[in-house]
Amino acid sequence: MTTAQVLFEQYKVLPKRIQQQFKKLILEADQPAARPVTPATDDEDTDTHVSISLEALHSSIEQVKLLRAGKAKLSTVEELFAELEADE
Repeated sequence: MTTAQVLFEQYKVLPKRIQQQFKKLILEADQPAARPVTPATDDEDTDTHVSISLEALHSSIEQVKLLRAGKAKLSTVEELFAELEADE
């Protein structure tokens, strides 16, 4: 499982308010390629468009191909958190 897949699985179980904050952080990190997100209340169910760079998309596709071929290492959530903490 790639880092992106682990993040998405964790993202899906977050409360809507936290999901929106997470989307905002992603958009702020990739500001030139992303559209601004308007804040939504907890009651609203809005679709938010997040722009992804083609380079990141191609990289993710290659990782999925490696996973399917059995040539990539699967990571646990604990390993992901350790990796994130090491980057800080």
